[in-house]
Amino acid sequence: MNPALRCWPVLCLLTALLGCTREIEEVPLSNRLMTVADKFFDVAAISVEKAVVVGYGGKILVTTDGGKTWQQKDSGTDLALYDVEFPDAQTGWISGQDGLLLKSEDGGETWQSQDSGAAVSLLSLQFLDPDHGWAVGAQATYVRTTDGGQSWESGYIEPSLEGVDINATLALSDPNLYDVHFVDAQTGWMVGEFGKIFYSTDGGQSWTEQQNSLLGQAGIDDALNFPTFFGAYFTSAQEGIAVGLEGKIARTTDGGQHWTFLADTASETAPLFTPILFDDGRGWIVGASGRIYQRQTGEDGPTWQRASFGMPTVTWLRAIDFADDQHGWIVGGFGTVMRTSNGGQTWLPSLG
Repeated sequence: MNPALRCWPVLCLLTALLGCTREIEEVPLSNRLMTVADKFFDVAAISVEKAVVVGYGGKILVTTDGGKTWQQKDSGTDLALYDVEFPDAQTGWISGQDGLLLKSEDGGETWQSQDSGAAVSLLSLQFLDPDHGWAVGAQATYVRTTDGGQSWESGYIEPSLEGVDINATLALSDPNLYDVHFVDAQTGWMVGEFGKIFYSTDGGQSWTEQQNSLLGQAGIDDALNFPTFFGAYFTSAQEGIAVGLEGKIARTTDGGQHWTFLADTASETAPLFTPILFDDGRGWIVGASGRIYQRQTGEDGPTWQRASFGMPTVTWLRAIDFADDQHGWIVGGFGTVMRTSNGGQTWLPSLG
């Protein structure tokens, strides 16, 4: 049998699982850069038409026509790439396994390795501009630069163990840090294992913990019961959310002095990975088992509700990003890349 015919049932199944509701552009099987073996960890929406996707095995894919065609770029590594960030159209950064940092100065066409000084995986990064950036990772490690990556300062967060049983101190001593989000050059947050929420007002030179206001909520009575937070997003120095295990969404409206678990996802069991918020109150969260939540405003205030578009997606969805309020991307497991051009009313798979 022709190899293309043998692959056709798999392609049909993948298309159904991704919720395709209209005809998509066909790409010859031999030319496809995305397969069910791919694991995509992040996407950067640089413009309405251009996006960069990164993932397992050092894979970097770039589209300049809204996902109709893709090009694979040389990363120079086969290590996993976890996060990608573009503070402007030309300057981009990627963080990855074993302290890997890559920089591009030509819009993602070429990438050069940087010496982060970290020996652990860097799971997330953020740049406010081409000079000022932070990356966080395993074993409570972070790095930061103020000169566009010419030099990096590495640090270690020593979490507070006050009030923690002596038998639990080892487990809590070096939590993985999964996300970092700064709203300006001085004010930022990091979130991670055991519900850790770290807050800085001096550009990341020092950090304090904020998660203890969640004690007593949702049945959490000690530090070991805090859900790991995988993602955080802030619209201002006062308001933001953190999302994580068991579908937990924690919100603050006072700069993190107080955090509250939202009841919107109280029955959720799958972890949530990445949130994004808009200034008008809308937002999105993606997670495991095809979870997509949409935040909408109504008479009773904003609420998070499960979003469903066509056939359900069953794979894990790791990241979401928007170029503007209409054009966005979602990426995840089994080579999943989806795009919207109508503010999330529909999501179409890109088969690359």
